[in-house]
Amino acid sequence: MIIAQLSDIHAEGSAEVLQRLDRVLDWLRPMRPDALVVSGDLAEAEHQRSYREVRERLESLDAPFFVVPGNVDDHRLMLAAFGDRFGWTQERPLNVSARLAGDALRVIGLDVTVAGAHHGDARPVLDWLASELNSGGPPALIFQHQHPFPCGIDGKDRNICLGGDELARVIEEAHDEVIALTCGHVHRPMFTRFANRSATMAPSVARANRLRIDGRESGISDPPGLLIHHYSAGQLVSHVVMVS
Repeated sequence: MIIAQLSDIHAEGSAEVLQRLDRVLDWLRPMRPDALVVSGDLAEAEHQRSYREVRERLESLDAPFFVVPGNVDDHRLMLAAFGDRFGWTQERPLNVSARLAGDALRVIGLDVTVAGAHHGDARPVLDWLASELNSGGPPALIFQHQHPFPCGIDGKDRNICLGGDELARVIEEAHDEVIALTCGHVHRPMFTRFANRSATMAPSVARANRLRIDGRESGISDPPGLLIHHYSAGQLVSHVVMVS
């Protein structure tokens, strides 16, 4: 099973941003993913129009897709644009859960955003997550916007997802299997461990951030990108794809 992950589209009414998204989706089409998840920051301006344009493009992929908000998303307009698809009835939290391919896998999207803030906080949605992860469902891939693990990039962890220890505890104590957690937010691909499981961060569709570690930094040359998660025989392998 192939789960594609996009993140940080940052649509804002310009053609340039949508062209970057089109390039990524054009690359993805021949892969015929079984599902697509978008880990937040779909739009940063012109939200109503941007959500309409992003949704049209996601629907053109002809695969199930699932989204969660990021810190620059507008919850009210995101609810209006996608609520019918995900059964959302209130502005916060905009969580999502779905079973794929005859219960082979489940995707669980957590809305960890905090109103008016760049950082996230998982604690308000942990009761909902615990209920989901103790329902007797299939193995789960959790996705969210802000990272609950230190990313190591200078200055970026001030906008981390708070409540990481509590989130890890819910995952570790869950009856149902959690195969991995993945996120976005920092506009760089990353791989680490969280709650004794694989944890990843998707590259951005929008412009990448500089890699700054221990006071050293690179230039910016990264094109838009995505992650491809391949789940087979109980194992998840994640691939980074950069689309020039």
